[in-house]
Amino acid sequence: MAEYFFGIDFGACNLKCVQAAEKKVRPVQLNTNESGAYHTPNAIFYKKLQSGDVENVIGQTALNMGATEPKNLIIGLKRKLEQKNWRNFIPNVSREISALEAVENIFQKIYAFATKRFKPDDVARACVTVPVIFTKHQRNLIRAAAEKAGFKVEAVVNEAFASIFSIETEDDSLNVIFDCGGSTLDISIIKISGNEIQELAAAGIKFGGLDIDKDILEKILNPKYADELNSRWIGENAEDFKLDFARRLKENIYSDDFNETADASLIDASFNFQVNRTEVDKLFENEHYGEKITNLLDEIFEELAQGEDCFDKSDVTKVYALGGSLHIPYLRNLLENYFGAELFDSQDYEFDDNDGLIEGLDDKYLIVAGGAAEFLKRRGEISATNAIPYRICYKVGKNLKLGISKNSPAGYETLYLEINFAELEKADWKIEIYQTFGDEINFEESAYLDEVKLNSALYEKKNKIAFLKMKMMRDGRLRLNFSERRESADGADIILVEQHFLNLED
Repeated sequence: MAEYFFGIDFGACNLKCVQAAEKKVRPVQLNTNESGAYHTPNAIFYKKLQSGDVENVIGQTALNMGATEPKNLIIGLKRKLEQKNWRNFIPNVSREISALEAVENIFQKIYAFATKRFKPDDVARACVTVPVIFTKHQRNLIRAAAEKAGFKVEAVVNEAFASIFSIETEDDSLNVIFDCGGSTLDISIIKISGNEIQELAAAGIKFGGLDIDKDILEKILNPKYADELNSRWIGENAEDFKLDFARRLKENIYSDDFNETADASLIDASFNFQVNRTEVDKLFENEHYGEKITNLLDEIFEELAQGEDCFDKSDVTKVYALGGSLHIPYLRNLLENYFGAELFDSQDYEFDDNDGLIEGLDDKYLIVAGGAAEFLKRRGEISATNAIPYRICYKVGKNLKLGISKNSPAGYETLYLEINFAELEKADWKIEIYQTFGDEINFEESAYLDEVKLNSALYEKKNKIAFLKMKMMRDGRLRLNFSERRESADGADIILVEQHFLNLED
């Protein structure tokens, strides 16, 4: 029996899979797109065969088939997975397909491509990457889909965190990973000291290439060319095809620094109009892209400054920018202005001749997947800590209450948090634990994590209040200590009654 390490980047726009061998990493060919690259569009087409059976087709081939049969095509799955109970009727299978089922079908194809030379007893160990803002529930869905396909999933980690294992960084360094892809913007601050790789802080927002495409469609194209667009695409998936058209226009404009316009007729011969770079650049300003990104950077460094090392951006060794959206100069210039050209040069943001990438990895789009595979391979040799980039809240009764703030460093413990015994009685001694990314602590911005059941028989209940302390453990678990005030001959003291642990991450 042989074991193989795979890193899987289930991107909003593209799929990537990399296998880490003993000395090198190699990309897995996933029904490659027309350019022959090792990333392929995240799309699935349900193709009906003459026999009546249905074949699942992914990638560029799926998009090509979907152009004539859009009702049998599903794209944009990462965003659809964020929606509650998204599903759609697929004529070729004569029933509704949920977002999760479509994701499972895609992972099955990835597994088939990745293991086509496997022997019966071989094992495919995998690390799957997700955005910072994916909830525990969403991470579990991704894990379950990959495991159902056949992978032995040993880790689900943040995309930006995984990428550090693709990069030849300096020892004793503080690194910023800025990953702006198709669906999210993720930022990780990672400290490297020998074999210790610690993600000190992480933050993310829903902002990426898809959002830029949507703004181009809604703010530039629709006001002037809605009739032409609507006559070209109608019915199922029409908006998805319009968004893809906006994406191709955007990529045409920014394909090099000398392009000032994108000619729509070169993309679709039925159109006779152009979109120029000036109006797209102006859109970025009008939609306050710079403000959103700068605020996120400020927030993460403010939190970092409160840690035990008191780091700020002047301590940064290097800034690494990843993701397909970085071909837009506006975003690169923003990073240079924020950090300075010494840390990030907007004109030279890519790794020179790819010398900065791990051996065997020669495609910058595979940085995340390659890093995930390398992380899995080196996991036993290094000490790696993934940040918890959200707030942990607890619920007793009707209201959510803040427990521990996001990006709290390992070893950090809260002060005593008061819990009313009467509320505990009403809740049958159950405490629900939630995570939230929003600034406001409310159920709309929160996701259920787990439930803790207390043993009421252990408590004297002579006072009205119990006490809770939350602590981030160095192994990634959350410790919850429950105490109460008790009287003794020496006076009153707060006594630990019971202890519980929750696994927040892999």
